[in-house]
Amino acid sequence: MAITDIESAGPAFDPASIAKSFDDGVPLAALPLAALSRLPALHGEASRNMHLSQFLGRSPQVCIALMLAGGIALAWSAGGSGGASLKADFAWVSLVLIGIVGMTRNYIRGFARSLRRVPLQEAASDLRMLLLYTGAAWGAGAFLVMPGLPAPALVFCFAAAPALAAALILRDAKGVMAFILPSSTATAAAAMLGAWTLDAWVAAAVLAAAGAITGFTMLHCAMRERQETLPQLALR
Repeated sequence: MAITDIESAGPAFDPASIAKSFDDGVPLAALPLAALSRLPALHGEASRNMHLSQFLGRSPQVCIALMLAGGIALAWSAGGSGGASLKADFAWVSLVLIGIVGMTRNYIRGFARSLRRVPLQEAASDLRMLLLYTGAAWGAGAFLVMPGLPAPALVFCFAAAPALAAALILRDAKGVMAFILPSSTATAAAAMLGAWTLDAWVAAAVLAAAGAITGFTMLHCAMRERQETLPQLALR
């Protein structure tokens, strides 16, 4: 329930009266304390709702980026020796498309409709769960579509490129972490278990890139939250 939906026994908050008070030179202390005390909470709720709306609104861009990255990965892996079979390619594409379809449906239900059928908080939580599944499905591609001895650059780009795209587009620490954690872990595990060229170095590079991308995303989100908190402190 939003803060604005809570009924208060105190006097109604009238913005026009505040504007008139400022025009007449009435000091701020003379304004209704109950109304002023709610301003920081209202500002914080509005900031969170705006962030969730932007997070949901960017999900189609992530879907497009994943489809482009998937097509490039399939073309690159098919060009190498010992490429995966058509059945393995189809299985991986199907797994990733399930996540993309789920994110598209969540976007329509929680953001695109004029009358939202799902609250913002619930839609954002569903999107993060879908990103977790899609990250696991993407990581499964390291086992399904990689050649027998893939180039280290292919393995690194396979894990780092979609992770970086998700971080730049979504700008949500929890959502980015939900995608990167399973995808990078599965890719590093495939490099070690498959005894690929420079397997330990490739696995370490994949995990380091995942940690760096996640860290920068968390830092960016923390800085944004701090900037949103400063106006609330000024209103108190």
